[in-house]
Amino acid sequence: MNHNTKENPKKINSLFCISTGRCGTDYLSNLLATLKGCRSFHEQKPRMHKRVMREYLKGNKKPIQELMPYKLNKINSHSGLLYSDTTHVFIKSFGWELPNYIPHEEIGIIILKRDIDKVAESTHRTQSGPFNDLGRDWIICPNGNNLVRPPVSDKVYKILRFILKIYWKLKRNTGYKVYPPFFKKQSLKLIKWYYQETYALAEKYKNDFPYINYIEVQLEELNTLAGFEKIIKSFNLNSSYDRNKILDIIGKPVNLKI
Repeated sequence: MNHNTKENPKKINSLFCISTGRCGTDYLSNLLATLKGCRSFHEQKPRMHKRVMREYLKGNKKPIQELMPYKLNKINSHSGLLYSDTTHVFIKSFGWELPNYIPHEEIGIIILKRDIDKVAESTHRTQSGPFNDLGRDWIICPNGNNLVRPPVSDKVYKILRFILKIYWKLKRNTGYKVYPPFFKKQSLKLIKWYYQETYALAEKYKNDFPYINYIEVQLEELNTLAGFEKIIKSFNLNSSYDRNKILDIIGKPVNLKI
């Protein structure tokens, strides 16, 4: 039972991120890496995505639970230091299991957001949407077990994906996938729904684990010293922070994926 209170906070030992991706998680990892005594990762292995993530989202927890010892080994190998992993897979898989192993008051979570239209455009442009194999490995798709009602059912989603894959095969579209207008529209709708589902899961997570420490940050804020320093202050990381070390990083985009 966790008895942490905001009046008697404990030291944050582990930092994670709730995000959709295409929100600056790689950039955030670079910022956190400047902190003294911090081991900062972006999508640290085991990543816990692909099939095990999809199974977890459908309610089958066993594959993820079997991988937890490996994930914990990576975290515990940095004992005594601040461990950070900004992967957006957190809220879709192993994040729900971590509170069973780490004291809640020692966990900090950054809820990172970006404008929904920009996330949708970027996710679709980088071939990371729900109809691509790459996208299905990382994002949430309709599965019959979602919090927010998707624009199409899981059955219709599978049919649409099957038709599109046939279309790509006939067009010999083996590289960059070209979407007919109807399917592009459906892709963008599903990505925007995924955005809503992600942050609905974030609210559920906060309700389920109220003693974990949270802060919500917009990407635009993170592009400023004041925005990053809000994170520093929230998690009481002032003794690890050197403003001069982030001046060459702040506001400079990474992982653009042209």
